[in-house]
Formats: sequence, C-alpha cells, structure tokens
Amino acid sequence: MVMEEVLLFFALIFPWLVLLSCILLVLDFILLLRVNAKHGEKDNLKLTFIAFSIACLIVVVSYLMLTQSFVNDIFSLKEVYTYSSSSLSLSYKIGDPWIGSSGSMLFVTFFFVLVYFVFRFKGLGKESKTRTTTYKILDIFLIFLLLVTLLQSPFERLPMTPPDGVGLNPLLQTFWVLVHPPVVFFGYVFVFFAFALTLAGMITGEKQELRAALKRSLYAAWLFLAIGIALGGWWSYEVLGWGGYWTWDPVETASLLPWFALTAYFHLPEKSKDLAKEFTLMVSFIMIIFASALTRGGLLESVHAFGKSPVGPVLLLFAFCVFLCFLYLAIIAKKPLYSFDIDTASLYSVSIFAAYWSLMFLLVICFFGNAAPIIGGIFSENPMSATSIQFYNNWCFPFTLAFVAALLGCNSALKLGRYIIIIATVLGIGLILAFLGGPTPSPLTNFGLPLLIAAGFAIAYNSAKVMQRRNSLQLWGKTIIHLAIIIILIGVFVTAVDSAKDPKSFLAEPNSTIDISGTQIEFGNFTMFTDMGSVYYPQHGFVGPEYTALKMDALIKEGGDVHQGTLWMYFYANQGVVSEPLIVSSLAGDIYASMHPTESSYNALFYGLMGTEIQPEEFVVKVKKIPLIWLLWFGIVLMGIGMSILIVGELKSKK
Repeated sequence: MVMEEVLLFFALIFPWLVLLSCILLVLDFILLLRVNAKHGEKDNLKLTFIAFSIACLIVVVSYLMLTQSFVNDIFSLKEVYTYSSSSLSLSYKIGDPWIGSSGSMLFVTFFFVLVYFVFRFKGLGKESKTRTTTYKILDIFLIFLLLVTLLQSPFERLPMTPPDGVGLNPLLQTFWVLVHPPVVFFGYVFVFFAFALTLAGMITGEKQELRAALKRSLYAAWLFLAIGIALGGWWSYEVLGWGGYWTWDPVETASLLPWFALTAYFHLPEKSKDLAKEFTLMVSFIMIIFASALTRGGLLESVHAFGKSPVGPVLLLFAFCVFLCFLYLAIIAKKPLYSFDIDTASLYSVSIFAAYWSLMFLLVICFFGNAAPIIGGIFSENPMSATSIQFYNNWCFPFTLAFVAALLGCNSALKLGRYIIIIATVLGIGLILAFLGGPTPSPLTNFGLPLLIAAGFAIAYNSAKVMQRRNSLQLWGKTIIHLAIIIILIGVFVTAVDSAKDPKSFLAEPNSTIDISGTQIEFGNFTMFTDMGSVYYPQHGFVGPEYTALKMDALIKEGGDVHQGTLWMYFYANQGVVSEPLIVSSLAGDIYASMHPTESSYNALFYGLMGTEIQPEEFVVKVKKIPLIWLLWFGIVLMGIGMSILIVGELKSKK
C-alpha cells in the first residue's frame, strides 16, 4: 500500500520532474557555450556535468518507477490499465514500458540517457571543442525526447481506478516482444549519436577527433536495425499466423528506410570532397523520426501503429527543423552534397556508385509509398488508401537487381568490359527463363534468379580469397554481409512466389483427414482450456477470465516423413479470436497451418468464458507451403555475424 502511494505521488509530480530535467539540460547547454568561450572553464565543466547528471537521474528514476507501476498493478495509470492485468506474467510486466505507446517513448529516452552518460563520463578530462559541441547537440535531442514523452505521458491517471487491467494484446504475449522493440530502439539511439557526432564535425570542422566513436555508433546502429527488422519478420511469421514474414505494412516499410540509408552510407568511398556521408546519415536520422511518427502518431492504418496522437506531427516538425539545420551547415561548408566523381575505367568505382544509388532509390520508393497516402489525406476529403503491395514489388524489383549487379562488381576483379558481358548474359538467361515460365510461376523471380546466383558465386569465390588474409576483419565482415544479402534475396525471391498466394482453406472435423498436394494432415479431438488469470471487461464492467482456447493435435505426413504438432485457437475476451500456427520445417521448405473459427467453434470458445463446455462440430484450417524459407533465416544470421565481425574489427583497430 505504501509503494502504491509512492508510485501515485510520483505520477503526480512526473510532469514537473520532466520540466526540471529540461531546465537542467538548458543550463548544461548554456554552460557548455561558456566552456567554448573559455570563461571559467573548469568550474563550468563541473557545473555542466552535475546539471546533466541530475537530468539523467530523473529519467532513470522515471523509467524504473513506471516499471514498478506495472509490477505493482497500479491500474489507475492509463498505461498500466491498457497494457497489463493482475494475472500477466512478471516478464511481460517488466517489458510493458517499451510495449505501450507512451512508455516506449520513455524507454527510448531512458536508453538514450544511459548511452549519453557513458559517452560523457568517458570524456571527462578530454574536453575539446568537438566534444562540447557534440554534448550540446545531444542535449537538444534529449530535451526533444523528454518533451515528446511529456506530450503523451506514461503516468497519465484515469478518472477512476478499475479493479483490473484489460490485459496485454495476445499478439504481444510472446518472447519476441521482450526482444524486438528494444533492439530496434537501440538502433535508433545509436543513429542519434552518430548524427550528433557528424553535426559536431560539420560545425567545428574537426572530423577526425571522434571518428572512432562515429564508426562504432554506425556499425552498432546498422547491426541493431538489421536484427530488429529480422526479429519483426520472424515474429510475424512464427506467432501472428499471417503465413508470411513481410506484408509491406506501412510501419514495416518505414523500418527499412533508415537501414537502406545506413547500408548506402557504407557503400560510399572512404575519402571524398563532398558531404555525401553527412547527407546520407541525415537521411537515416530523418527516416527514424518518420518511422516513429508513423508508429507513435498513427499517421497511417497499421497493425503495428498506435492510435492517432499529437506526437506524429510534432516528430515530423522536428525532422523538418533538423533538415533545415543540416541544409544551413551544408551551405556554410560550401561543399556539394554529392560529387559524381567516378572512375569509369574502374569496375569497383562504378559498382560502388551503382550500389549507393540503387539503395537510395529503394529508399525513395518506399518513402513515397508511405508518404503518398499521408499527403493525400491532408489535401483531399477522400484520402488515398494504403499503397498496394504490387507497387512496392514492381518498383523495387529493378533497383534490387541493380544493387545485386553492383555487389557482383564489388566482389570481382574483372575488367569493366567483361563484367558488362557477364551481366548481359545472365540477364539474357533470366529473360529466357521468364519467357519459359520456369523454374517458378513468377516471371520476375525467374528473371532475377540467374543474376542472384551469379552474384552469389562471385562473392563466394571472393570470400575464399579474403579468408586467406587472416588479419583483415573488415574485409571478412563486408564479404560475409554481401554474401548474406544475396542469400536473403534468393530466399525472398523464391518464397515470395508462394507467400503472396492465399493459403488453401479446408472445412475440417475432429478425427478427420485432409490432403493438400500430396501432404496429409490427420486431426484428433478438441481439448478445451480456460485461462486461470483474469482481466477487466470494460464493456460489461466486471472481471473475468482472459481467454479460452481450443487445442487440436495434428499428424502431418509428407512423403516418408511424419510430423506431430498442435494447432491452437484462442478467444480473448477483450481482443477476439487469435490463431497460433503450426509450422513444420524441412530443407524443401515449411508447411504452415493455422486453425480458424466456424460458428460452432466460435460458440465453444465464447461460452467457455462463462464456464460452459461445448464440443465444436467443425473448424477451418488454412494451409500453405513456403519453399526454401530457411535461406532467409540463414542469410539473416550470416548478416548478423558479418556485422559483428565489423564491430570487432573496429574495436581491435583502435586498441
């Protein structure tokens, strides 16, 4: 009871604590200005660190208090009521602060503060113009994050205290919700740091002093964003029952944008006389703000997005201000954003150029696909619907092939003329396969596969030579990443043919057998389960079980192989019906099955909440086969290994 009173009191003073943090950061900013001007430098440095540390402490305490509010079931807080219940497991309660709309902003701020504090603490006694300029930029970023957190406070109180929470959405009750969001947010924070370091270099003209910190931040951001996207794909495939890992949902698509920009960044020449690296990193930063606005502001309908809130427009306004600031610095620098300085006689130079611009065009296409419906909604009474999957597939296809061709060029020692002949030959083979309609039903896949295979062989051959250079971790990492991208794209091209198709639906009964393309599925009897936990039913005003579930054992026979598994179907009182798929994996691909309700099975689930057990008469089962999908997951793991090698190589090179 004492803890509850403490938490509620903290919720009351939270807005004032956030404002105090902002004031302290403004004070830190002003004192850092005086440090640059060398007025009482040592005293100012002590005061700046004290003010900054107190601001950080407030953020850390706020996050811990929010976590404690979930653990202690403080349902008078809107965030706790909306995303938790008394019966929710402790692991999800600890993860709830980064699951909800408001709490996730506080989590990002919390992690930002931790990284910023470590960076600043390690810089004590090493102050310079570049460092203090970086601190000032990070102060501005932190103030903005605090104000956005305050705009949609995670400590908002309800007018009354309900007896329980409505429970966590069942699609979020998975191990991956404890991993995927933090990994993505880590990537965002490291991009923030890298961009702050870049801006500081542009302002001071000193780009070498913090170069190591910049590269480490970029590699970390690239790794976390890649893993975050991959985990999201695996989550949707394994848990959500969609039968696929990618649907070009607006938030999914937006998550690709900063990754495209960072990947393009690493395909720029090491030494150049333009601002291409700075510009590309600025694009990555703005794309993160754009993705956050989509998710937190509800600018488009998405299964990943929260409801509409003022956070979205505020984030977009901040992104626009950052763009103007960058533009001002670029004008002062008197350097071009990109200089088309290409050695047309060098295959590597041409390939790097093609890789960069193919990635940037992919970014533009995906950004336009998300932005067009938003713009249409502003200027029209009849806003555009979400951009179609066909738009992304058709427009991304040629630039994806251009990127693959560029990777082939980067990893071969051919003369430019011979390279062009090879590309023309491979594309000619692709045209023939597309015309003949094999080996897959998709002409686009048939056209692209020969180029992918040729690039894969070239990179594999190059990797064999790279492995002989034992001390070249950077080369190892880059080669492994290139090979991983090819493997992932082969997996995407092959699985997209069947993933785009709707699964076959069958009306089945207990103790029956169905046949799909030579695969037999034998079903047993239903088993009914009722959740022992409880949630609040706001539509009825009382507390009851969170869900009921139907379990169906299944025996899958394919060729000489026999697999045993279970299909689950849940009815959540506050969220409706959710299916948990059964996935049988092999080298040939996956068999993906899920159970869906009929009237009798729905009634069995519904009345089960009231304690009445009814045996369902039938159910709907949806089945599809997804070939060679393991290539996708293997490529992702390989990419993570390559990126980790790059980070290790960077750390070793600075020792």
